[in-house]
Amino acid sequence: MTIGFRILKRRRVVSPVLVAAFREMPVANISDNMSRMFAGGARLSPMHAGGVMAGPALTVRTRPGDNLMVHKALDMAAPGDIVVVDAGGDLSNAIIGEIMTSYAQTRSIGGIVVNGAIRDAGTIRDGDFPVYAAGVTHRGPYKRRDQRHDCHRRHDDRARRSRDRRRGWTALRALRRLRDRARSNSGQARSRTRAAC
Repeated sequence: MTIGFRILKRRRVVSPVLVAAFREMPVANISDNMSRMFAGGARLSPMHAGGVMAGPALTVRTRPGDNLMVHKALDMAAPGDIVVVDAGGDLSNAIIGEIMTSYAQTRSIGGIVVNGAIRDAGTIRDGDFPVYAAGVTHRGPYKRRDQRHDCHRRHDDRARRSRDRRRGWTALRALRRLRDRARSNSGQARSRTRAAC
């Protein structure tokens, strides 16, 4: 398996006739006929004023708060495609906002579904471009989240200094002292052995 980003080629093509037929059906009926097992769930809510969304899904899986691959998906999507983003359901940072939805509209994309947060909700709510999301936040997204160590960590949406890291350094210093003592004791034992011979 490769490490890093993977972009898979699309293998299926959905007929426009099939999409048009699904566009006319009630969503509850479609869910019932799919054994109520394959749906976005109650967490996803419509963020737009109204309109129907139906089309082939172009799926994206990304780290929470990171929308780099969503930009790539918007560039790859064909007219009528629905960009479906799995951002882990995290609501800390938005995945899309007004700029990306405007770009999607210029590309004739059929809609966006985000298992995560969006921003610019007022503008999106006033429009008829279909957007479904798990929530709203004002915090913007990242591109390639940084991998720094010993920085603030987030717990229950509050930033805290890493006490564990400091405890870890204290423990490391104590282990180094023990190691140095053991070396000096073994060195003294060797010199005593040599002196006795």
